[in-house]
Amino acid sequence: MQNVRKRRGNDSHSTAGVCKENVPERKRPPFHFDLWFCLTLQNWILDFGRPIAMIVLPLEWFPLNKPSAGDYFHMAYNVITPFLMLKLTERTPRPVPRTAVHLCIVTFVMGASIHLVGDSINHRLILSGYQLHLSVRENPIIKDLKPASLIDSFELLYYYDEHLGHLMWYIPFFIILLIYFSGCFSTSEDQKKIPVSGWLLLGPSSLYYWSVF
Repeated sequence: MQNVRKRRGNDSHSTAGVCKENVPERKRPPFHFDLWFCLTLQNWILDFGRPIAMIVLPLEWFPLNKPSAGDYFHMAYNVITPFLMLKLTERTPRPVPRTAVHLCIVTFVMGASIHLVGDSINHRLILSGYQLHLSVRENPIIKDLKPASLIDSFELLYYYDEHLGHLMWYIPFFIILLIYFSGCFSTSEDQKKIPVSGWLLLGPSSLYYWSVF
């Protein structure tokens, strides 16, 4: 009787093993078309669409002491882009350093927000006669300010916008992409090929990043 029970036990274990082997594992698609498509689309609409919206929409709708239409586009970019980047890193086949990703996301949002404020004020200065081809101190509407120490404040604003804000925006952005792609290396031959959808998004994405950065 004991031998019969052992054989039945072995048969049940072997059957369970066979069933587990026959069950196909659910694999995530190697190319995350949904996230990359949303990232490409929002880059073109929210970034390149900002100046178009400010030109098309009447200026009377957005007084100089309130956010402009482009500012709202920029706010949406600052929320959607880090969210998509975070989702991308969550889908990497290999584990990535979460602490580094979170620090980069926080720095990215802070840098993009600094640029948002500086760009918004800069747009209003242009409407008041500010000339972009001149330095801060050489602009007619700036050099006549009283007291003269106000010019230092505008130079600080320019530094936050064009230097610190861009560095805190661009560097974490590319570090996140580097972390994401470092977790995508695979030994499987079928996952090394870029699908047609990936090639279709490569053109507009490359054009966008080439023109912006």
